[in-house]
Parts: sequence; structure tokens; C-alpha cells
Amino acid sequence: FEVYEQVFAFVLSLAEEHKLLSNKTVGVDATTLEANAAMKSIVRRETGEDWKEYVRRLAEAEGIEIKTDEDLRKYDKKRKNKTVSNEEWTSPADPDSRIAKMKDGRTHLAYKAEHTVDLESEFILDASVYHADEGDGETLLKSVTSAQENLEEAGVYRDIEEVVADKGYHSKRVVRTLTEAGLRTYISEPERGRQRWEDQPKEQKAVYGNRRRIRGHRGKRLLRSRGELLERPFAHCYETG
Repeated sequence: FEVYEQVFAFVLSLAEEHKLLSNKTVGVDATTLEANAAMKSIVRRETGEDWKEYVRRLAEAEGIEIKTDEDLRKYDKKRKNKTVSNEEWTSPADPDSRIAKMKDGRTHLAYKAEHTVDLESEFILDASVYHADEGDGETLLKSVTSAQENLEEAGVYRDIEEVVADKGYHSKRVVRTLTEAGLRTYISEPERGRQRWEDQPKEQKAVYGNRRRIRGHRGKRLLRSRGELLERPFAHCYETG
């Protein structure tokens, strides 16, 4: 991993040496990656039971006799509230993976890969991997901060000024946090209806500023560029996107 970081910084330093980096405006996006672990291997965190042992215990608690695996499957198919949460289940083979719904609707053990890309030069400034159940709003500032650290490691001491992201990253708290960190935001805003701003003047100012920018000509152009340039590294690195 240390070698990877050294090579990453070296490539960025070469880009800076040839005056290819801008790093003023970055785009951020994430994709889920299927972990190398099967859902059927998960166990209960509290008891260590696998799925069959857990379902069998539920059946016994209801007074239902389970003689065969077929009986178990039939009972499991009929029972309600079959949610599987990361708070209750884990994978012994890959404890860092998390249960997540993939983009095709399937449920798998997965990770979240998040890229930060210089929208002018198309250089990847950061490629971080997070737990799949970490929300986009939770990781956005982490990724931008990591990108800034990578630039400094490469001898680039210009600050990232603008962040472009899709509506999955938008929230009052996130927009305010980025604004207070000195970053201009261009984050697509989902339709939420009329908002209440009592006792939230800073959030209101940040959200209204973001809304004004994304409706402008430059904001629309940046959002289009983000969609195009962030899919490319996903397709290249993960054969997805």
C-alpha cells in the first residue's frame, strides 16, 4: 500500500511538472464493488450463528418442527421481516465488507469506492475505499481532504476550491460543512419540497448559494462534465460504471 501511495504521488508530481494539473475544481462520485465473500457465509454478530442456525432457532421459538433443509427453506420463504442489517450480521471471511444493495438491485457484501477527479485535467486525485454502508454525505469531505493531502504529498500546494457532486451527496449539513471548509459547492439538489429553515441560517445560506450556482451556465456545464469524467475511471479501474 505504501508503494502504491508513493507511485500515486510520483505520477501527480509529474503531471504538475508538466503543468497539467489544475485541481481548482474537482468532481466526486462513488460506486459499489462486490466483495470477495458470499452472503451465505454471514453470521450473527452476537451469537455466531449462520443463517440456517438462526432461522432454525426462530422456527423452534414458534413451535415449528424443522426436519429437513427443504422444511427450513419453506419456513424462511414464508416468514416476514427478513431484513439483514450490518448491525446484526457480519462476514467472518471479510469483516470489513458490508451488506449493500448493488445498482442492479441485488444484495451483496460490498465496499464503496469513491474517486475525486480534477475536472480540467481528468487526473484522479484520490481513490478511497469505504465501508459500503457509509453514506455519500459522510465520505465526501473525507475524499476531498484526502485529495488535497495527495496533492501536497506530490508538491502541489494549491488548494482545491470547488466540489462538484450528484444529488446523492446533497444535504443541508453536507453543503454547510463544505462551505465552512472554504469550498464552493456544485451539488445537484433533489426534489424535497418546501424546506423549513428555523434556527438554520447557515444551512439556508449555504443551500441557497449552492442552488444559485448549479442553475447557472457554468454550474450546468460542471455537472455534465462530472457525470462524464467520473464514469471513465470507474470503467477503467473496476470494469463498471
